Amino acid sequence: MKKKQLRKILLTILLSAFLTVILTRHLYDMGSAQMYRKMELKDDWYRAHFLDEEMERIEAQLSPECRALYRNVMREIQYFPVPESTQDDSLTVSYVDSWQAERNYKGTSGHEGTDIMASKNERGLYPVVSMTDGTVSNLGWLEKGGYRVGITSDSGTYYYYAHLDSYADIKEGDRVKAGEFLGYMGDSGYGGEGTKGKFAVHLHVGIYTYNDETEISVNPYYTLLKLEGRKLSYEFS
Repeated sequence: MKKKQLRKILLTILLSAFLTVILTRHLYDMGSAQMYRKMELKDDWYRAHFLDEEMERIEAQLSPECRALYRNVMREIQYFPVPESTQDDSLTVSYVDSWQAERNYKGTSGHEGTDIMASKNERGLYPVVSMTDGTVSNLGWLEKGGYRVGITSDSGTYYYYAHLDSYADIKEGDRVKAGEFLGYMGDSGYGGEGTKGKFAVHLHVGIYTYNDETEISVNPYYTLLKLEGRKLSYEFS
């Protein structure tokens, strides 16, 4: 076979392979776009991947309701909920993606939040601040959440901070600004009012929306990742 014929055959094969890849990618994107356009707020993928890099890539293809919540939270979040200490740099926090991890208290359930764990297991030490502007819509004891604060933003998104040790000078109906002090991290919950010490000191963060009066939770993990570079500095040790 002559070199010219061989070169022509190779070019034809390469062109065919290239067109196949392009067509396959196009069909995949069309299928993905169709899937995302049909997506509802309650869909497991949307809830688990809320604000992750993949969702950022296909954000324009989300359904109107899913896109609205995505954009609202992106616009509202301003500060990481646990400030850094200016007095003791060993007082750090950590967290992992524990979305829907098994929890066992009066039955089995999936974890609808992210736990921010304290490096020093001492209640009443780490301050907690609001990630957003909003209104204090819930304040007080929940059996599972212990002493908790719920902040509802102007978009209607609900930001939940649980297992506190104590509160700031706030009450239901108060307006709060992003970065405003809400209380101290603790280990309250899993019992009657005032129960403490059933688990390590941490802050449970939750994000919720409402659709047709149905409460829908989304994974806060990627929201917290986006706030890693936006931590306030407080004096505590």
